[in-house]
This record gives sequence, C-alpha cells and structure tokens, in this order.
Amino acid sequence: MSTSIKATESFERIPSLDFLRGVAILGILFINIESFAYPDPWSPWKFGYEGTIDYSTRFWVYFLTQGKFYTMFALLFGVGFYIFLERLEKKQLGLKAMDIYARRLLWLFVIGVIHAYFIWNGDVLYHYAICGFLLFPFRSFKTRNLLFIIAFLSLLQLVKSYDQTMRRKGWQDNYTNAINIPEGQRSKEDVKKIDFWKKQTKKKAPDTSQGEVIKKTYLIGIQETYEHASAHKGLLYYQGLLFPSLIVMILGIVLYRSEIFHNYQIWKNYWLVSFIILSIGLSINYLRFYHWTFEYFEPVTNIWKGWLFTFPKEILGLGYVLILNGIFQKFLKSSKFKVISKVGRTALTNYIFQNTLLGLIFYGYGLALFNQFSRFELIGIVAMIWIIQITLSWLWLRRFQQGPLEWLWRKLTYRSFDEAIRNKNER
Repeated sequence: MSTSIKATESFERIPSLDFLRGVAILGILFINIESFAYPDPWSPWKFGYEGTIDYSTRFWVYFLTQGKFYTMFALLFGVGFYIFLERLEKKQLGLKAMDIYARRLLWLFVIGVIHAYFIWNGDVLYHYAICGFLLFPFRSFKTRNLLFIIAFLSLLQLVKSYDQTMRRKGWQDNYTNAINIPEGQRSKEDVKKIDFWKKQTKKKAPDTSQGEVIKKTYLIGIQETYEHASAHKGLLYYQGLLFPSLIVMILGIVLYRSEIFHNYQIWKNYWLVSFIILSIGLSINYLRFYHWTFEYFEPVTNIWKGWLFTFPKEILGLGYVLILNGIFQKFLKSSKFKVISKVGRTALTNYIFQNTLLGLIFYGYGLALFNQFSRFELIGIVAMIWIIQITLSWLWLRRFQQGPLEWLWRKLTYRSFDEAIRNKNER
C-alpha cells in the first residue's frame, strides 16, 4: 500500500495548457513592466511619452495585451483547479481531497501575500486563491447551470457599467445646465460643476521629467508596500476584479469540460467560432483602447458605448485562448523544442521571478532605472526578460520535472497528509 499521496505526474499534463500558460506569463509582462517603470503607469498621457511613437506603442500594447493575458491566466487557473479536483476524486481520497484542495489554496494565498509585500504589491495570486475557494461549489454544477451563472455575473457587470456611464452623463448634464446660466448669476456650485467637467475633458501635456527614484533601499520598499498593500487590512481580493475573475474561471471549467484542450476538433466549427470571437474581440478592443489612448479627454457618456466597453479584455482573451489552443494542437504539438510550454510548466516561478527582475531593474535597490525609459524603449526590456526566462526555464527543466516554486507549493500542500498516512501505518 502506498505511504504517500502523490502529486500529479508530468505525463498527466495537458500539453496545450502548458503552452497557453507560457504565452500568458510572457504576455502579461507587457503591462506589469509599466507598474515598475512609471509613477502613474496607466496614464495615457503622463509618463513615458517622448514622441509620437510612444503614443502609438502605448495604443498597440494596450490594444493587444492589456487585460488579455490576465484573462488567459485566470481562465487557465479555473481549468487547473478543476483538473486538480478531478484527479483528487479519482484517487478516492474522500474528505482528504477537500483538505488538500483547501491547503493548496491556502499556500497559494500565502505565497501571493509574500510576493505582494516583499516583491510587488500588484500581485494577483492571493486574489486567485480567494477566487479558488469561491470556485469550489461550482465544480458539481451542470454545464448549463454554469452558463447561467456566467450570464448572471455578466449582467451584474453590465449594471455596474450602466451606473458608471450614467454618473458621467450626470456630470455632463450638470455642466451643460451650469454653463447656460449667465456668468454673473452662477452660484459657487455652478462654477464648481463647470470647472470639474472642464478638468475631466481637458487634453493634458505629457510629463517628461525623470522623477524621483522610488524604493531607494529594499527596506524602504517594504515600508512603502506595507502602506499601500491591503491584505493586512482585511482586503483579501481585488473587489473590482472579483466578478470578472470568476466569470472567466468558470468559463475555463466549461471549456475544459468540452474537451477542446485535449482535441480541438471535437468542436465541428472550431476555427469558425474561434475567428469570430477573435474578430469581435479585436474590433471592440480597437475602439476601447483607441479611445483610452487618443480620446481619454472625452468621457464615455453613451450607454451603448459603455456596455460595449464592459468586456473587451475578456472577449479578446477568450479569442486568444481558442486560437492559440488550435494552433498548438495543429502545428506545434509534435515539435520537440517547446520553449514556450516550458515557461508554462514553471508558470508560478516565472511569474514571481519576472517581477523580481523588474524590481532589480527599476527600483533604487537595483539599477534605479525608474522612469528612465520611453514606452517604446520598454519593448526592448520586455524582449530581454523573455530571453532570460525562456533560457532559464529550458535549462531548469532539463534537470528537474518542476520549477522550484512549483515544487515548494506541492511540497507544502501534500506534506502533512503524507506524514499522517505514514504515522498511521507505523502504529
């Protein structure tokens, strides 16, 4: 009789999922690097704009990557934990399966919090861990019911978008009413409404100053992170991302059940469906990020436009998953040199290593290159980090079956159960 509960063996892995994880890990760097490089990374006008090419770079990066690889990562997270529970069930562990699942999520939460406080406060792992606990009951739901849940959560997001659009419309109406009042008859409140809307719709000039290097020492960095991080305040997940995360994670379960990650041809019109979703996603994202980059000073006040902009990254992220899944199975599955898949097999290690490198490049305790590069120049750093991660992942997996953090995560998850079984057998 076995004296331990074995983790998933490498031969049980689904190749297309490793490839998709690798793409997601490498792609997410396009956006994460901005959080290390600039004081206000998401601004469409403030930092990193030295010329016209930087505006174009920002548009293409956001059009093709912003939120899409996060969506892929979240969808694959849902797939991964469904597979994890499915395999535990096959081992007939009873209640121990729930214990192992909970412990795996607990340690992911701990790893995420450590990452957030000691490396980068933009971590998503502890957010994923909380979502993983919320996902557990959905495993036993029928696929039809999961689709109803996705529709309900999507409706809540549309309601939220409606409220935000109507709020902006209200500001615009307040401005219109106030500006039509003769200047000498305007109250202080009228002037305040006019100034507020003018500020919202003013085209701004870029800030080309280099700014002050942040996190001059590692200890100062930890102190600043503690002041801005939220886990110790009881905010254990990102409120604005909870429903979108659950939507794509549950969608991942639905797609896995359809078996397309094993064989995409199981869908009769796979390529047609994939290209339609990709085309819709590209179209919506083009409109969304063109507005965000070049028309940011024109607030969205149209309800239909607000709804159109509600799920751009989720739709395109789904399109990426479907297209890349098909491409891998049709053209790349037989290739022996699967460098992207090796990055995916060490996804946890690469995610945290990626951010560690960024800290060493941009923060004061490293090379102190904070706010020193234009948007276009960041692309070169992204390529450099890709080369490093692909090379190290390939070299590491030539000797080991798992990444170092993957090994640690599994060890922490299974260790107490292995010890309990051994102690029981020794009695």
